[in-house]
Amino acid sequence: MNHSEQRCDHRILYALLGATLLVSANLSADDDEGTQIAKCSQKLGAVAINEPEKQWWQAYDLDNPEALIKLLVQRSGCFDIVDRGQGLDMRGTERDLADSGELQRNSNMGKGQVLVADYFIIPDIVSSDEDAGGSGLAGIAAGKIGGKLGGVLGGIKKKELTAHTLLSVVDARTTRNLFTSEGKYSHKDVSFGAGGFFLVGAIGGGYEDTEIGQVISAAYVEAYNDMVGRIQQMPPPSSEPSQKSYVIAMDTHMYKSASRDEPLRQIRARSTVYATGNREGIFLEVEDDFGIVGWVSVEDLSN
Repeated sequence: MNHSEQRCDHRILYALLGATLLVSANLSADDDEGTQIAKCSQKLGAVAINEPEKQWWQAYDLDNPEALIKLLVQRSGCFDIVDRGQGLDMRGTERDLADSGELQRNSNMGKGQVLVADYFIIPDIVSSDEDAGGSGLAGIAAGKIGGKLGGVLGGIKKKELTAHTLLSVVDARTTRNLFTSEGKYSHKDVSFGAGGFFLVGAIGGGYEDTEIGQVISAAYVEAYNDMVGRIQQMPPPSSEPSQKSYVIAMDTHMYKSASRDEPLRQIRARSTVYATGNREGIFLEVEDDFGIVGWVSVEDLSN
């Protein structure tokens, strides 16, 4: 091959390289536009995220998707999150400290304060697939140019990634399965080997720094947006103002009125009662776990 032909080949190959990079950039921009998380101006309820029975994420070297779903919930502003895992365990430790008298006065770590979950969210996946192969143009270019530039071109791969995810939504009060939202995402990317074409956010666990993790994330965004839209069409979950709770410090009595003249029933130490909001002197009107309403002396209570 003479020098003129070599220069011509190089011009063609550089043009192919530029076109390939342009396609990759355009695909990334398009994907970002399609992965917006639904936003809410007011809360739709409280959610707890449960782990599915089958730990499917291990097959893709990913972490439990709970952190990803939590990030979507937090960014959307549509729900409060109640932690039924480590957060609840740590609260149990605080309760133990309160019961042993180690916490400050008026810490109020009694019963009846944990926020109720309105919905349980269970993330699952139907399928995900990755099909990768060297691009024909990149292969030709790498063979002709060789060297460092050939190595770069040889790293360009055309990949087709797909994911089909599910978010099952369960009524926390009745355990009725309300619905299942689906998210499907398919991505055809021309990229330089490893590296992301779009990011939901700094979540780690393989969902940010692997392509299959990013595609699964995008599918979950779609499923989450569908879930939000469905819940917005439903009646709001029933809720009542929370009542302050107290723990009975010693064996005592509940009284019919704000005095010790007429005992209503005996109430044992460490029982929990809930204030109704009425108070007369040192007597507080309370309701016990059986729905019985009476009066107790504040001297018999601990927070």
